[in-house]
Amino acid sequence: MKDFCADVLQRENKLKKLAGLAVEFALKAGADQCAASLACAQGISVSSRDGEVENIEFNRDNGLSITVFKDHRRGSASTTDLSVDALKQTAESAAVLASYSDKDDCAGLPEQELLCRKFKDLKVLYPGFDSPDDAVSLAVSMDRLGMEDKRKGLKKSDGAAAGYTLYTHCLANSEGFCYASSSSMCSSEITMLGESRGVMQRGSGFSCALSTLDLKDPAWVEAEAAKRTIDKLDPVRVKTGKYDVIFTRSAVQSLLSNFSQAIFGGAVYRRRSFLCDCLNTAVMPNYVSIYEDPFIEGSFGADNCDGEGVATKACNIVENGILKEFLLSSYTARKLKMQTNGHAGGKYNWFINFDDEHTVSFENMLKQVGEGLVVDELMGQGVDLTSGNYSRGAAGFYFKNGKRVHAVSEITIAGNLKDMFLNMALAGTDRDARYKVQSGSILIPDMIVSGL
Repeated sequence: MKDFCADVLQRENKLKKLAGLAVEFALKAGADQCAASLACAQGISVSSRDGEVENIEFNRDNGLSITVFKDHRRGSASTTDLSVDALKQTAESAAVLASYSDKDDCAGLPEQELLCRKFKDLKVLYPGFDSPDDAVSLAVSMDRLGMEDKRKGLKKSDGAAAGYTLYTHCLANSEGFCYASSSSMCSSEITMLGESRGVMQRGSGFSCALSTLDLKDPAWVEAEAAKRTIDKLDPVRVKTGKYDVIFTRSAVQSLLSNFSQAIFGGAVYRRRSFLCDCLNTAVMPNYVSIYEDPFIEGSFGADNCDGEGVATKACNIVENGILKEFLLSSYTARKLKMQTNGHAGGKYNWFINFDDEHTVSFENMLKQVGEGLVVDELMGQGVDLTSGNYSRGAAGFYFKNGKRVHAVSEITIAGNLKDMFLNMALAGTDRDARYKVQSGSILIPDMIVSGL
């Protein structure tokens, strides 16, 4: 562990030095302000098929992006070559591009008082597999478990994989800000094949964590894949009509991605969001809140600062149904005559909280609703964020009297996102720590479903 930490520190210091050089070159090229972002990712990925190693890859990727501001004009350039000559050429290219761009009074670095100055250890960095053999063993053992699973409907494993990646990122700007951080990510997954009445189905299971020690047991991952596969067999198309629809915790990830995209500053200031006029108004029922916390140790969505170096903060995105925050970078904030809230680059840990009266177990949700559809998989791109119109292919199962009846596929769910979020009626307790967005299953009544 000591050697690992020393190697990471050395890598971070190297990136700091290179970022500083890039900033220096940009200023010499005539920049008024500039920022350099460097990233390095390295790791191992192993895949297995038919119980044997299919592929082993050792990966290393580097990249530099530099943004130059000159007379309120912006230019950006990037390279994967981190040599000193390449840094100089990239900085000079960004400066040239800035001179040709249109003047924009909103362009520039974030205000200095907003930059992060205190950095917490968020416990997001862990060593990888002790040796490549451990990654190989994990992938192969999972694949063989799938091959040995003889439950009715299962045919075989369609392959398994395991991997680990170490990420190091550094940001420096012309105002003296320079920060480097590292994090880790590891995963294991398997896909199973099933067959019934000549129709094939696939289902996957996965585990992900910051540390290899926290990955789920291979048998757990294989069991998830097997269940998902079996549950898809013998699907039936339901009749077109209105149904109470329960989106599982995995399907909810897609729904809430639509919500976060709609409140990102870029979509808001361009007027390409169905929520662009909804700040401080009700966008969800009054028993729903969304809490964001970037400081949860050991979480996927933890970070001290955003992609511009602005300090992150814990806040309510939605409070008692009221939208309290757009997700703003310094540029989009200026466009909206607001202040950045540290969201250049994305969101952090989200917690979707319903009050106690509207929170139940998944099983009790099925019983309370009685009859409807559970959607576990969404397909297609039928989402218009400007209008909120929503139409996507879906699969899952039909339930009646609170119990699963049969699998469902080849249906389309339609509605309007604004109405869908306002009509959310119940949330499940079945949260999944594998996701950055923590939410149980969510019930949306009376959705239009196109089937037979």
